[in-house]
Amino acid sequence: MAGAGRLLKDSDKIIFGEFWTAKQRQGHPIHHTVSYRASFKPELPSFFMKEFLKKKNRIVYDPFGGRGTTAIQANIEGHAAIHNDIHPLSIFLASARQYVPKFSDLEKKLNSLDLEQEVEEDPFDKNLLPFFHPKTLKEIKNLKKYMAIDDSVEMKFISLIALSRLHGHSTGFFSVYTFPQLSIPPEAQAKNNAKKGINPEYRPIKPRILQKMIRDLAMPIPPFYHEFSKNNLYSLNSANSVPNVASESVDLIVTSPPFLDKVDYEGDNWLRHWFLDIEKSKDRKLSIFSNLNDWNEFIRSTLKESARVLKKGAYMVMEVGEVKKGNSILYLDEDVVRMAEGTGLVWNKTYVHTQSFTKLSNCWQVSNNEKGTNSNRCVVLRKVN
Repeated sequence: MAGAGRLLKDSDKIIFGEFWTAKQRQGHPIHHTVSYRASFKPELPSFFMKEFLKKKNRIVYDPFGGRGTTAIQANIEGHAAIHNDIHPLSIFLASARQYVPKFSDLEKKLNSLDLEQEVEEDPFDKNLLPFFHPKTLKEIKNLKKYMAIDDSVEMKFISLIALSRLHGHSTGFFSVYTFPQLSIPPEAQAKNNAKKGINPEYRPIKPRILQKMIRDLAMPIPPFYHEFSKNNLYSLNSANSVPNVASESVDLIVTSPPFLDKVDYEGDNWLRHWFLDIEKSKDRKLSIFSNLNDWNEFIRSTLKESARVLKKGAYMVMEVGEVKKGNSILYLDEDVVRMAEGTGLVWNKTYVHTQSFTKLSNCWQVSNNEKGTNSNRCVVLRKVN
């Protein structure tokens, strides 16, 4: 059982402290273009890049890429990145920021789009109208038409900004009041509208896209960013089998796997999937485990694959947490250390970064030692052979 007896508790390899919260939000605004559940702060991968990479132009890899935090921070700090995830949405979120166009080019492209054209009604519209005014929905559907035929970097970045404004809890979003990070079912949204006595109002999407671009690009991209991002690799694979990443090619891994039964990425993103035309796939099995043994076996196979791609002597950092299951607290960092045995990776140390929950965490009813994590537990492993 995880954490049984806290086997690692007294080890001098465990370092406690507040390593990056003090620097929170000092990262580039481009990190926060779009929200994504269960993502870590950019200050976390930045800390470990500074700790373990002594030269620029290294290769930094994240096998559970999420919204692209590790890859973007690697480019900001002068490294190329490999971003892998089994979720197509993740690939879009990261690759849409591989090249960040000039604001003037984005504004010109946005102004050129005719979003007032008439569109055909679709049976699926009934699922969308609890969220969007019919005129707003028309503009979104017209934008989707441009997205399908225009593969320019400007259009891709505009699509990313639009995705970030698709639904949320303020007038800056396209939708009526709803959750920003997950797409609730249409029936639930309709009930919420009736309970609050609200209906979707017309919200033109162009000015909302423009205002979000102004905020996100207020800080200049580092001048060398694209020099490194042009060499990025975006890989759509399960983390335990990534054949397109060469053996012994990676200088550092910084990642965070899904925890136990924490997030339903498919269900929570159905609106974003509709917007990006991501179809549900029977073959795409996202790594969500409620059984600890299954999670451990998946982590073991992921560590083995990570050892394959790491250079000898290079480090892997895996951020996990402590999860409450029933009356027990599972310290997943201990399981990671055990699962690493025999993979070619050895335990170097564990950084336990203590922190207070944010308002957003509280809105998910996550509190200390209950339902989620109250600390970042970053297990550092080193490839020895």
